[in-house]
Amino acid sequence: NDRCYSMKQSSKKTSVSDWNAFVLAHGPRSGAFLQSWEWGDVLEAEGVCVRRYARDDVRRAQVLVIEKRLPMGQGYVYIPRGPIGTTADAEAQMLERLVDQTKTCQSRPIFFRVDAPRNIQHTTYDVRDVPDIQPSTTLITDLTTDVDTLLAAMHTKTRYNIRLAQKHGVAVEAGSLEAFVSLTDATEKRHDISLHARSHFEAMLNHLHGRGDAPRAFLTHAVHQGDVLASALCVDFGTTRTYLHGASSDTKKSLMAPYVLHWHLIQDAKRHGMTAYDWWGIAPEGQLRHRLVGVTRFKRGFGGEVVEMPRTQDIVFRPWIYRTYRLMREYG
Repeated sequence: NDRCYSMKQSSKKTSVSDWNAFVLAHGPRSGAFLQSWEWGDVLEAEGVCVRRYARDDVRRAQVLVIEKRLPMGQGYVYIPRGPIGTTADAEAQMLERLVDQTKTCQSRPIFFRVDAPRNIQHTTYDVRDVPDIQPSTTLITDLTTDVDTLLAAMHTKTRYNIRLAQKHGVAVEAGSLEAFVSLTDATEKRHDISLHARSHFEAMLNHLHGRGDAPRAFLTHAVHQGDVLASALCVDFGTTRTYLHGASSDTKKSLMAPYVLHWHLIQDAKRHGMTAYDWWGIAPEGQLRHRLVGVTRFKRGFGGEVVEMPRTQDIVFRPWIYRTYRLMREYG
């Protein structure tokens, strides 16, 4: 459906370096890697249609767009944490242009989903609030201070648990995909939730390779006497390390392995010149039934700044079909 957009798609041969440099210079404080060139490669490896567009006029902006397929030939368009522009006006103009052109595509998407509703200025759009795709409230720990200051900013119990794990010999080492997937499978069963498939994690590790200014995905484990007790999949992009996915074992919980794991990741990020550790989502204040309530106390114990990001919204093109889609998502 290239004819649906008048903006020229970017060429990988000439644009990867410039694309990522622009994201790093103008992207959001949390989740900028979702607009990197290589994040598109991750999704393409999973069979998702990805398009990248750029405007080179004085209102410079660019965006990675995902086309999601649904049953019965239906679909929708999604922009994660974008568009990205030199100004808010440039972002808004690109978004409106994309929305208007997508609405008239022959494929007739049901809706247009975006994580940047602050840019939605067209008063004639049918805009609906939906549950966040990316976390709209996160915690970011400032790594520009020294180690002693970082420790002092933690909750007393967090410092105690770090020392406890170290005292009992919990070690931190580079992780393997097999052990990580095993822990996530156990976490799914324990909490009756659905996480990403192995293929998604594999695509991340393959395509977020860290060469040049590309994002780098990597796994780290906390182990005790050969047992993997906790694992984290992080993404480094620019000067931010993001704790994107994690899992822990239901055994030896008294050893507090996740605490020493993240303390290691924070110190390692500092050594590699990172200035921020993004915990990738906490429950908003007062939302006691939020899906992230269970991990929020743990994350907040390390200290940091609560950062609010734009909420997810849908711009609806076909209301009756959209209503059916939402009902199926809610009760299916």
